[in-house]
Amino acid sequence: MTKGITVRELADAYFTMHCTHPVTQKSGRYHLRPLLHLIGGWQARRLKTHHISDFVESQRQSGVSLATAVLRAKLLLTILRWGVSTGRLMVNPLEGIRFPKPKARRVMPPTLAEARRMRAVAAYHVARVITLGMMAGPRIGPSELFKLRWEDVDLDAGIIRMPNAKKGAHAESRLVPVRDDVLPDMRRWMEEDAKLGCPWVIHWQGKKVSCIGHAWHSARKAAGISRVITPYSLRHAFPTNALEYDADIKAVAEIMGHSDPSMLLKTYQHIKWKQLRKAVAAGPGLGPEK
Repeated sequence: MTKGITVRELADAYFTMHCTHPVTQKSGRYHLRPLLHLIGGWQARRLKTHHISDFVESQRQSGVSLATAVLRAKLLLTILRWGVSTGRLMVNPLEGIRFPKPKARRVMPPTLAEARRMRAVAAYHVARVITLGMMAGPRIGPSELFKLRWEDVDLDAGIIRMPNAKKGAHAESRLVPVRDDVLPDMRRWMEEDAKLGCPWVIHWQGKKVSCIGHAWHSARKAAGISRVITPYSLRHAFPTNALEYDADIKAVAEIMGHSDPSMLLKTYQHIKWKQLRKAVAAGPGLGPEK
């Protein structure tokens, strides 16, 4: 145990020994920089909750979104917990701290037209991500879609066993039906990948991928789309389109791997309002009989 370990020393140890993925480490160091600038030289055990609350407020006043400010503070909390678990700290001085909850933002996912334009010019692995993302809204990344293997796909039955992300999942996978208009594409992909001997549905030249950021943004620019659309936006496109066309919200939540449909209602308030208006107008009114 190192009683006098500073916040910066603890963070360096965390990124060197625990958070070793290059992309994740780069992002983490970037977000922690403002905190280290303020308290990097402090002994970690002497931190107080009001120090971090003040940091979040100062970030807000400087124009940083509440969501980003809280993300940075929570990253420090994660590092402190790691310090306790590895014996570098006796206790976490910030344990029990509460953060303000950012308000749910209205999501602006890619439109069908934008998705079609991007898919037409994208590298093949990004085109597959767009197709499956728009179809079923899986988590775009190593936790779900990038883990999908061909052994999890039954095209004769038209079913995908989509891997579940670890957080809150009650099972390792969930059943996702394949749209009829997507089946021909997936059969072609399966034949191509069988020749390569590649087990992954999303891959680049036979190798499993963990990030598609560069290829994604190249496709977005090639498609002439100037607004920011991220791969994760596809996860929002599926429920937006499905709920617009009156799909059952419980079925949509199940396909996406949400255990609680209320999460969708919190995020897609505009869709909920449309459904409420449709509900009150469904029956006959009190106007003159025709």
